[in-house]
Amino acid sequence: MMGGHHAISGTAAWMALAGSAPVLGRVTGFDLWGLGPSQVIAGAVVATGAALLPDIDHPSGTISRSGGGLTKALTRAVSSAAGHRGATHTLLAVAIFTALAVAINRLDWQVDLPVLGEIQAGAALLVAAMCALGTRALKVVEGRWLPWAVGLAAGLLVAVIAPDTSFWLPVAVAVGALTHLVGDLLTTDGIPFPTWPLTVKPPKHLASGLWQRSGDIALPLLGDAGSAREWLLCTALTVYAAITVLGTVATAPGILAP
Repeated sequence: MMGGHHAISGTAAWMALAGSAPVLGRVTGFDLWGLGPSQVIAGAVVATGAALLPDIDHPSGTISRSGGGLTKALTRAVSSAAGHRGATHTLLAVAIFTALAVAINRLDWQVDLPVLGEIQAGAALLVAAMCALGTRALKVVEGRWLPWAVGLAAGLLVAVIAPDTSFWLPVAVAVGALTHLVGDLLTTDGIPFPTWPLTVKPPKHLASGLWQRSGDIALPLLGDAGSAREWLLCTALTVYAAITVLGTVATAPGILAP
């Protein structure tokens, strides 16, 4: 699946699981965690960027292009060690991404800013990074620095409107990263066996596009990455994400609601 499609899939998945705003009289999400509108919107920002995290192994992907030489070197190193759609496209990697989010969220790093007051800097920077990745992947803004400027503004805004990040922030990271795995599972190349690094390979006569000789698995309903089916699905997800986000923003006190 292409980078922008991963990003919008993360947004849509989060809104489906966490959202609760009614649109045209119908509830558009499952409201699994009882979050307020501000937390739902903030989580959507994070899930959008987190849906790109497994592609930290892609030397020409969004993450590689987001931070100059540093991120290029990082993605090349990960790709050399793990290959593309390898270790970072596993349930273990999702657990690690989520654990890192928990650790950053728990950093006792308070910063007192003019006007905004005291904010949790670790959480704000994590939101900023995820927003920068998401806006770059979705081509909301272009350039090397503008996505990071937008991300920083989003991080500071979230620190003000949704300061209690103890639960929704790591959950949003997990949802985004898991959504990436599902997206790639639906393409021809698939993803590593779920129990990786313990990989179960099929007997030669049972190998197929669903369970490949390498042990990778796929449910290739979308065909190859970038296919017309993928574009059709992600167009529908974009419409859903836009409607649910706008519906949630309209109910959030201090944003659009009176």
